[in-house]
Amino acid sequence: MGEHDRVMCPLVEEMIENIDCIENSDAVDGLIKKSSVPDRFKGKPEWENICRECQWHNY
Repeated sequence: MGEHDRVMCPLVEEMIENIDCIENSDAVDGLIKKSSVPDRFKGKPEWENICRECQWHNY
């Protein structure tokens, strides 16, 4: 895997695959349905804001 094939996700506080990050960001930005985001990423209150403020948002 390359340098950024996995990134630290503040939503689950663990390394996730970059495609999961991209899909979560796209959902938060309204490009895809939020229902497509797995529940494990939506466990924290304000999960959308946490995602928007993450350094990897718009990866």
